[in-house]
Amino acid sequence: MSYNCPKCQRVLYNRRLTRCGFCGAPIPEELRFTPEEIAALERKTAELEQQRRQREQAAAKEEQEARDARDSGPYFV
Repeated sequence: MSYNCPKCQRVLYNRRLTRCGFCGAPIPEELRFTPEEIAALERKTAELEQQRRQREQAAAKEEQEARDARDSGPYFV
């Protein structure tokens, strides 16, 4: 299926909108995301954000542990 504006023929960059972001023409309902699809996208976005935060926290923890190990190692004089 083609997701182009019926008026200006440009690609619909956001199928959540009710109007074309380029020309302002109404976007037919069959080209827009359904409420269920929007909810699924929002859930997926939330999951991905949570995974990103977990990766950042794990990386920060590893970095801190590496710093601690380096700082507590034997000193040579």
